[in-house]
Amino acid sequence: MKLCGKKYLITGASSGLGLAIVKQLSHIKGTKITAVARNIKPLEKMQEVFSLSLDVAKPENIEQMINSAMNHMGGIDCIIACAGFGYYERFENQDYGHIERIFQTNVLSPLYTLEYFLAKTSSKIAFVSISSMLGKFGLPGMALYSATKYALDGFQNSYLHEKPKRLHYMTVYPIGLKTSFWERIATDIPLPRPLQTANTAAIAILMGLRQNKQTVYTSPPSKLALLANNLLPIFVPAYQYINKLRFNRWEERRKYAEMLGAGVGCSPCVADVSADSLGENDFC
Repeated sequence: MKLCGKKYLITGASSGLGLAIVKQLSHIKGTKITAVARNIKPLEKMQEVFSLSLDVAKPENIEQMINSAMNHMGGIDCIIACAGFGYYERFENQDYGHIERIFQTNVLSPLYTLEYFLAKTSSKIAFVSISSMLGKFGLPGMALYSATKYALDGFQNSYLHEKPKRLHYMTVYPIGLKTSFWERIATDIPLPRPLQTANTAAIAILMGLRQNKQTVYTSPPSKLALLANNLLPIFVPAYQYINKLRFNRWEERRKYAEMLGAGVGCSPCVADVSADSLGENDFC
């Protein structure tokens, strides 16, 4: 679909991938943007963006979000559901609420957003779901996060065969991003490599939307690696084993720090690196 002159609703818009998408869309001619996040302070200086402070893990907030965006912009052409979070931990001694919270935000929220969006519209629309490469293979320490991304992957595999023709449904599989996403969860996390900037991923997503793709891998080498693993299934197991060693070392450092009664050391110094922005007519 053409991206210029369209009305967009972005969740998880205050940081990372969501914020990068909002910034990229703001350069495209004639766009109207509603940005949703719990903390909208990073959005306050963007006067062209209508921001809403809501927790999209709650169904009543999802309904309020869509109704408010439609009233403010006069409709919605596309929703990009970026809201999500993860845990980095060993899966043991968990409580139900701990599991429920991540599935509410990462799975139930985007699915109900799509359901309500379809019910409120009758025109051609687009919906973008953010899965992950961890929705294709899991890594140690990220079992629950990976499970939520597998859920979105499985939903797409089925839903594409039953969705209404007026809906363009696209699922995105980013690799690790150079943002504070994991730093907010725990310190000294051995981030899965390679990494890419949020701006690079945002541009890949908008290019995919412009080209009416159903699936977007924000890093082409990652897609090639999956294809290679299908032919010779050694690449993913080797990558998983390397990350298992890194996870075990991370756990040992945490236990040692706890024995000393100290913190877990410095957080990884990973910052967003700006990429070239899109021109306002690049997608028209």
